[in-house]
Amino acid sequence: KSAGMLRAHLRGAVARALALLICLEVASAFSVGHGRFLAKTAGHKATCLGSSPAPLRACESRSVRSRNLCAASKLLSTATGPVPVTAPSDSPRVVILPGFGNAENDYVNPFGAGEEASISYVLRNRGFDVSVMPLQRTQWLNVLRGIFSINFWLSKSTPYEPGYGWYVEMARSTIAEAAKDGRGVIVIGHSAGGWLGRAVIGDGEWMVDTVNLPLKDVVKGFVSLGAPHRPPSYSDEVMDMTRGALSWTDDAFPGAHLAGKGIPYVTVASDLIQGNADPELPRGDPTKSAFESYRLVCGLGDVAGDGVVPVVSAHLEGADQVTLQCYHSITPPADPIKMRKVWYGSELVVDAWLGPLMEAFELGAQKASAA
Repeated sequence: KSAGMLRAHLRGAVARALALLICLEVASAFSVGHGRFLAKTAGHKATCLGSSPAPLRACESRSVRSRNLCAASKLLSTATGPVPVTAPSDSPRVVILPGFGNAENDYVNPFGAGEEASISYVLRNRGFDVSVMPLQRTQWLNVLRGIFSINFWLSKSTPYEPGYGWYVEMARSTIAEAAKDGRGVIVIGHSAGGWLGRAVIGDGEWMVDTVNLPLKDVVKGFVSLGAPHRPPSYSDEVMDMTRGALSWTDDAFPGAHLAGKGIPYVTVASDLIQGNADPELPRGDPTKSAFESYRLVCGLGDVAGDGVVPVVSAHLEGADQVTLQCYHSITPPADPIKMRKVWYGSELVVDAWLGPLMEAFELGAQKASAA
């Protein structure tokens, strides 16, 4: 009898852990409506309506770092939002790390809609060479390997153990391959790919043929898009859904951990959807699903976010912080002639976070020349 109860307990624990993990990506599917999006960089604000965005305009400064990103020469008004960023000829390659439940194809040919609908196309159109970690959706089942580790049950897992170690190794392999031409790599982590990306770049060293190199020789910049960077901290009733791996990462590599070693960080969030648990709201209301997702991520549901990850969890101290109004993930259009919902990788908003990244590169180059 006791053995049966133990098996039932284990099955329940595994089911709950998987449900929590899956919740982050599934919740975004319930976001509805195009509405407006508001792009705010540190020191910038742009209001856009539907498919006809209003011109970008600089306004109040809310500097995240001492450097003011409100340089009018960098983000000028146009009829479609921020001026598109053009990659310099010697620009590092881009490597995209997929979010939980996502696969390579979601960033190359989402929903079979063609390359033109993808973030890869948007970035290539700006002159960047882009690689996506070759992840298949079914490979996320590897997370189940974690249940065979005692640390999983003690909620003391690390991202290098069986549950997530496979992802870290695949990401490092993808980055190493992309960096072979010597130009270096910009790592872009979407959702869970953001916090896992911090574990991937680690403590600032990179192993090449048994030789440790400074990471800045390989990774030139780090961007996270809607990433849950820290475990729930606003409620003791909500556990770290990664069974300790996220907590360990945030403790080991706090904030923009390697910014002082020459690697710029840009964290991108969205405050489009305010979580709301009002029982009077109709079924399927995006604010209700957002409330539950935010509660599982940070411990509070009545906060703002992208429908899956709240703003309070998506930024890192010391990073250039960009807060937009967009959705967490790309979604299939309700009608072929309608515009897809704006998400972090959409044509209309990528320049809001590429701009600060390019500025950081220029600033780093100036410092190197001065030295």
